[in-house]
Amino acid sequence: MAESDRGNPIQLAAVVLLLVGGGWYFLHHYQIDGLDEVSVSSKIQNDRSERYISHTDIPAFMESSVSGTNADFASPKTPSKNPEMGLLEQPTAKAVLASVPSRKISPLKVASWALDGFGPTKLANPSARQNVARVVRQFDVVALQQIASIERDLIPRLVEAINQGDGSYDFVVGPPTGPSDRPEQLAFIFDTSRVVVDRRQTYTLDDPQNQMTFDPLVAWFRGAEGLPGQAWTFSLVNIRIDLARAPSEVALLPKIIQAVRGDGRSEDDVVIGGLLQADDAYLLPTLASKSAKATVRNRPTDIFGRYQTSNLLLDTGETTEYMGRGGVFDYLGTFNLNMAEAETVTSHLPVYGEFAAQEGAAY
Repeated sequence: MAESDRGNPIQLAAVVLLLVGGGWYFLHHYQIDGLDEVSVSSKIQNDRSERYISHTDIPAFMESSVSGTNADFASPKTPSKNPEMGLLEQPTAKAVLASVPSRKISPLKVASWALDGFGPTKLANPSARQNVARVVRQFDVVALQQIASIERDLIPRLVEAINQGDGSYDFVVGPPTGPSDRPEQLAFIFDTSRVVVDRRQTYTLDDPQNQMTFDPLVAWFRGAEGLPGQAWTFSLVNIRIDLARAPSEVALLPKIIQAVRGDGRSEDDVVIGGLLQADDAYLLPTLASKSAKATVRNRPTDIFGRYQTSNLLLDTGETTEYMGRGGVFDYLGTFNLNMAEAETVTSHLPVYGEFAAQEGAAY
């Protein structure tokens, strides 16, 4: 056979390389389905569908402005049903949840702190501002009481100080409440990397009979880590009781819990945090539940070590996520402060409890 009939060796090598390369690309990017009826599908599309099964498959909470929705104290008005609760019951959402394995998430630290007349003067004090910021950063959610100023930028400026560096805290603040000559505000400050709030269902309990001096502020939170259907959800009730009316206002706590549970969200996990002006020995019998717990037991909650006036209350029969850990955060010892430095902030110590970040976890 002539040389021209056998072809150029370089051309033959190129053809072989093209065939081998084409076969490798086909096998790497496509798969053959079936034996009788052969079909070809792209592997790239399958890889993407598995890689991006995430929160985007389930609508997230709407982070809109603070809602002014009220709930009647004795007969709560029902806020709009939470659409996320319904969507998570759909078969498509369940399939998504089942396909993603759960992972261990560190407990959520929920706290309450009375700031003893926090206003522009304390915020302008560099030491007081720094110490408030350092304390808040120890927790995932903090219910704040005794915010004396009604200036709209006070809490945003405080959160800005908390977030110096790489912080990711946000806030929900209630309207002015209390006597006209000494109005106060209640607020929640929370780490958005740990929890999210449904602002559409944040409201102040309406009290037409003025049974409470300060109207409680209610917010609904969900753990931010993991999938929404697995994350713990809870109502946090921020309460500030007036010392002069403490016996009558403490007696209203069971009704407040009942009103929050009946607000239309079907949320059974209700945590009360606040300046309650009574100790656990007085509070727990008032709740009239054998499974009621206080995260602070037999300990004073003021910097002088005299009285217990702040606490977190919950019902472990419903809130099984409580891990049995909590107490008082001694920020004086933690940050090596003297009494005078602490008094520039507040005479109250923060109280807290730890909760499993996943729904239904038992402590």
